[in-house]
Amino acid sequence: MWNDSHDIDVDITFPKNPGSGIKVDKSVPVFGFRDILGAIETRGIGATDPDWTQIGATSFSAYKFSLNDLCWMAYHIPHDYAPNTDVFFHTHWLADGTDANTVKWEYIYTYAKGHNQQAFNLTGTTVYSEQASPAQYQHMVSETAAVTISGIEPDGIIYVRIRRVANGGTDNTDGIFVLTADVHYQSTNIATKNRTPNFYA
Repeated sequence: MWNDSHDIDVDITFPKNPGSGIKVDKSVPVFGFRDILGAIETRGIGATDPDWTQIGATSFSAYKFSLNDLCWMAYHIPHDYAPNTDVFFHTHWLADGTDANTVKWEYIYTYAKGHNQQAFNLTGTTVYSEQASPAQYQHMVSETAAVTISGIEPDGIIYVRIRRVANGGTDNTDGIFVLTADVHYQSTNIATKNRTPNFYA
């Protein structure tokens, strides 16, 4: 209703059950996408550790990934995750040159529910993404195909090892810099009723 200052004062209530939420596109309603952000974790030593390096002759530095360099990312599943939907791993990167050959990324991931419900399978599952950059310093987003992970729910963790690997042909010889690596997921755009399982009871 309208109050004296003409502001709208409305409470909107959604059902508590999983799969309820806000969708986009009136013609074909779907849950929209959001990002789970992560920080690059490296060992700081060793032959497969990316170097923190200046990008060309610029004022900026980032992790430079040679072949077989790797890092780790931990992704916490937020409470607005749309149940039973796929996720997409993606790496934000740039090249310091104009080599047209592709850059290939390997993602080995494991998942476990939180709250003492599940152990991590440390064998992991492997997926890939591959992409070429059209220009020097171009902001590239190299994304996997849809990844189906059974039983994802809020407060779970996807733990991922990301490695630059050979593309099976001629590898890119530019300096390849990673800025971050994220996860696209579909969001209900609302929180869960409960902070612990059962989240939807």
